[in-house]
Amino acid sequence: MKEPAFMRELHQIREQMYEEMKHLSPEERAKRINEQAEVFLKSQGYRLVQTERGHRLQK
Repeated sequence: MKEPAFMRELHQIREQMYEEMKHLSPEERAKRINEQAEVFLKSQGYRLVQTERGHRLQK
C-alpha cells in the first residue's frame, strides 16, 4: 500500500524535529517547545498569562 503524500510529509517533519532535538536535555527540550509555542500563540493573537497554578491563555 502506497503512503499518502501528506503522511510522507508528516513523517519528514517529525524526523526533522527529532534530529533538531535529540541532543537536548529534557529541560532544554521543554524550554524550546515552550518558546516555540509562545511564538505561535502570539502569531494567533494570544499570550500566556502567569497564574498561581501555571499559565492561562489571554486574547
